Amino acid sequence: MRALFSIIIIIICIITPVFCKTCSNLLSELATAQMDFVYCNTKHALPVKDERLCIGCKVRFDEMSTCYSDLMKNCSKIYTDADRLNILTNTQSVLQGLWDRAYCEECFKNNNFDNFTSLYDDFSSCLVFHSDSKCTNCLLNYKNMNDFYKNLDKESNGKMCFDMQDIMNKTRVLWSRDLKCCKREVKMFTFLTSVVVVAVLPILLLYSGAIVLTKRREANHGLLNEQEPELDAPSTSQLITAAVLSTPTVPPAVEDARLNKIAKVLATRDLDLSSDDEPVPHPKQCKQLLGNSPQ
Repeated sequence: MRALFSIIIIIICIITPVFCKTCSNLLSELATAQMDFVYCNTKHALPVKDERLCIGCKVRFDEMSTCYSDLMKNCSKIYTDADRLNILTNTQSVLQGLWDRAYCEECFKNNNFDNFTSLYDDFSSCLVFHSDSKCTNCLLNYKNMNDFYKNLDKESNGKMCFDMQDIMNKTRVLWSRDLKCCKREVKMFTFLTSVVVVAVLPILLLYSGAIVLTKRREANHGLLNEQEPELDAPSTSQLITAAVLSTPTVPPAVEDARLNKIAKVLATRDLDLSSDDEPVPHPKQCKQLLGNSPQ
């Protein structure tokens, strides 16, 4: 019976060796896998042409993830929250975060990295083949590569694989700065239009402001400059003469009748006055009084 049980255990260990490992063995394997992954990341701190971070460390990352999963399945109660620092979980979280911040998983979706590197290889070959006229003969290759990258960047909402980002950035620097193939042509018509607008606009603003100010002053205070009197305007003596001539004249008979009437009114009024009052003036005296009074 014991022999049969031992045989069963051996078969299980051969088929699924993880069940026959102790927790200390699983922890040791995880530590080794994490060390290899850290070494791989440090080694690819400066990406090289043939092997970059995501592609170069994919195998090490998968091994580390497998070891951590096996340990958590069998020994999570021992190593989870076992101390204040929770070293095992935090260490794995830091290494996983490094992989996620580089968006390495995007490199392996829909064969994007292979398609991108194929375009990059075509561009590199064109540069080698056309050493004398790179900008002209390799423009199409560069545009194909750049368009593919921009479309992929738009589809992924900016979550581009780190390896492809590094390749594209270095290619753009090579094309624009080193080879000086990125020459932007300035349209002369646009330039001249801008110059004319900048030169004429201040003049128009000043002229418009002067017109508005002049109209406002004319409305409130009349003309800004004093105007000379017209040559045919009448003089002061002519105005006085015209005023005198326009005064109506009264005939003597009418004036005498008016004075007699006034004298009669005054005589009637004096009958009721006391003896201390002044005597009634003669019509001639009334005429003299009226003559002396201002008209």
